[in-house]
Amino acid sequence: MTADRCAMTTPIRVVVAEDHPAVRSGLVALLDSAPDITVVAEAADGDAALAAARAHRPDVVLTDVRMPGATGIEITPRLRETGANVLVISGFDLDDYVLGALAAGADGYLVKTEDPQRILTAVRDVHRGDAVLSAAATRAVVGALRGRAEDEAGRPGSVAGGAAVGPAASADPGASVGPEPSFTRREEDVLALVAQGLSNQQIARELFVEITTVKSHLSHALTKLQLDSRVQAALWWQQHRG
Repeated sequence: MTADRCAMTTPIRVVVAEDHPAVRSGLVALLDSAPDITVVAEAADGDAALAAARAHRPDVVLTDVRMPGATGIEITPRLRETGANVLVISGFDLDDYVLGALAAGADGYLVKTEDPQRILTAVRDVHRGDAVLSAAATRAVVGALRGRAEDEAGRPGSVAGGAAVGPAASADPGASVGPEPSFTRREEDVLALVAQGLSNQQIARELFVEITTVKSHLSHALTKLQLDSRVQAALWWQQHRG
């Protein structure tokens, strides 16, 4: 059976966490309209989202960045512990929210003004283990990295990775947190291509290896970096090797 046929017979299971009922209903209707995606639970706040993820073990949690109680950023590490990939969606493209979500381990960040088909594609992408960033989120990340580089260049003696980029700076996924780990040649190849925005499938074609091999190298690299997602790994590479 082909991978595409498997995807059709085994829908991507999603939990939708959004505190505004109308927006939540719209997202649920959109996702359920796709034959390869099914919504297994809804949540109106962070605590309910975490409970739903623990109960249903979804493939993906689509969560708002701001909700009553625990925010989408705060629950992201615990959502990932359930085995789910996390796609944050927000009405805000502010640097603090974007960097905070990525630092917490989110696999992607979208704004709610995205085209509906883009949201469906993003769910599929993060389910495959690929990274997703809206154009606005990408600008926020690039701006933060550029700001750090300028800060380090202009302040002799400053600690690498220590430039301030708002409240999220202390958890910036690009920050240096100790000696640089030792990678194998293949791990470096994979990290470099991840940083270029390539998907696992594209990396496999580029390196003439199986997708499972790419995932294995990336998993080992993430462990060495003590990071949770490929987005964080891409930011680390751009900051330290780019």
